[in-house]
Amino acid sequence: MKGYEQFIDDLKQKMDILGFNPVDIIQGDENWKKLKLGIVSASNITKAIAKEGTATRQTYMCELISQICTGVFPEISAKPLEHGNTHEPAARSAFEFETGREIKELPFIFKDNDCRAGASPDGILDNFQGLEIKCPFNSAVHANFLCFNDIKKEYIAQCQFSMWVTGYDSWIFANYDPRFTKKMLHYITIEKDYKMMQKFGELVGLFLHDMDRALENIGVKFGSQWSMKND
Repeated sequence: MKGYEQFIDDLKQKMDILGFNPVDIIQGDENWKKLKLGIVSASNITKAIAKEGTATRQTYMCELISQICTGVFPEISAKPLEHGNTHEPAARSAFEFETGREIKELPFIFKDNDCRAGASPDGILDNFQGLEIKCPFNSAVHANFLCFNDIKKEYIAQCQFSMWVTGYDSWIFANYDPRFTKKMLHYITIEKDYKMMQKFGELVGLFLHDMDRALENIGVKFGSQWSMKND
């Protein structure tokens, strides 16, 4: 399995494809958005593996196709997202303080050299383990996780997909809510589900095959989104 430094080296090798150094970018900035154009991501994996013919799958495919054709990443502005971005640094600090483990950050991890799928982990830890942090806008969500370890299915899929991308065997899922006077931070370890790994291998491949056929219909190839932005 690869460690943090190897993931950094992998990113450096993508400079010629992307037209900029992906190691220097920060999650959420403009080059991070360029890097993610047209790529199946961990946060949207449930859409990519949805049943063929469903509106969910087709809509997501069209979103990626539009990114490849225009070189534009959609702007997302919402209070829950802003809330999460605001409190994520404090969540990292709380996790490091409570566990004594260092969190190493990097902007993105590609599944392979095809650059068709990847994940933006909230952290890479020692012992080949990743970290996903959520700072819920609604405190009831934190209470549900704190009391019952209840996690949304799409978050579990996100962690499992991140394991598929990295090859890691476990991922830590953490919630942080600074409004709680006790237990602001709560986390559990999610183990790799090998059936999910097989499912990703089959359904992501099928999704990309169908997306490429759709791109052919309009005379566009994957990868043009980056050359377009750098002309």
